[in-house]
Amino acid sequence: MNNLIAGVFVIAEAANPGLWGSFVNFLANVLQLINNITNNYGLSVMLFTILMRLVLLPLDLKAKASTKKINELQPLLKEINEKYKYDPDKRNRKTAELYQKHGVNPLGGCLPLLIQIPIFFALFAALRQISSMELGSFLIDVIKHHDPSIIPVLDQITKAVESSSAIKQRMVDIIPQLFIRTDLPIVDQMKEIAGAENVSLLLETIKNISNKEIYSFLNAQYGAYRFLWIKNVWIADSPLVSVVGRPIDLFSNEWNGLFILPILAGVTSYYQTKLASTSTANQQTGGFTAIFPILSVWFTAMYTAVFGVYWVTNNIFQIVQQIVYNRTNSPEGEGVKP
Repeated sequence: MNNLIAGVFVIAEAANPGLWGSFVNFLANVLQLINNITNNYGLSVMLFTILMRLVLLPLDLKAKASTKKINELQPLLKEINEKYKYDPDKRNRKTAELYQKHGVNPLGGCLPLLIQIPIFFALFAALRQISSMELGSFLIDVIKHHDPSIIPVLDQITKAVESSSAIKQRMVDIIPQLFIRTDLPIVDQMKEIAGAENVSLLLETIKNISNKEIYSFLNAQYGAYRFLWIKNVWIADSPLVSVVGRPIDLFSNEWNGLFILPILAGVTSYYQTKLASTSTANQQTGGFTAIFPILSVWFTAMYTAVFGVYWVTNNIFQIVQQIVYNRTNSPEGEGVKP
């Protein structure tokens, strides 16, 4: 999943790196500002998601209104299709005249949704950016707390790596990987640049830090990372990984989460797509209604818990919005007259 999303980011940045980067940074700064008030990243992401949905609300309502108009025209469109099924040119002309007469843009329901796609990826990028910095900084503090004598070595490696043109990653991005695996290609690069002995000392120090010690340090110093049942929001909500992302036995006492967010993501995604398809009287979305919840479970199980919080909060907001919209905009029983 991360490779897929990263590929989208590369395309977006190549198109306009300055504009894209500025937008991502803006969203990240908004989230950080909210967290300065709440001092809890889980709650901050919930508030951040609600804020973004409110900003996008006019686009959503515009898309729903356009879709509603098109649905009301379906009987007339069907009549035109039947009447001119052997004359495609006239059928297209009559269809365009019908849309023009009733002031309907056939793309009106799609364009507002398409506009939201880059916003979604920017939100994901902002969460990814903060996640990398927060988790890496936390684990660097863990290393220093575990063995203060390693600090000069860590500083030397950091300086060598971040001044290298061969390694295009920061230490805050690399450190979380080393807590999970040490047989990575980047380790050999680090040894060439910062010295094999220094890197080996760092890897040995990381190896000797237990999950229990990491969790104790997390509780003592990083309360903002806890959220409800989740011990570290920058790790997946899963009973298969520890608070640092290391693989563990199922439901051992070192679990980071209970897989609740992925389940909620699947349930809310199913209900949200079901409501949307019902409101548009679309009978061809059965496959999407089934597949999207499965993808939601997969996405939220593979990525960080804060992304799961965002996904579930977003779904719940849209469910409430759809219910309110359906009650205040009941479909017309007689349709539109020609």
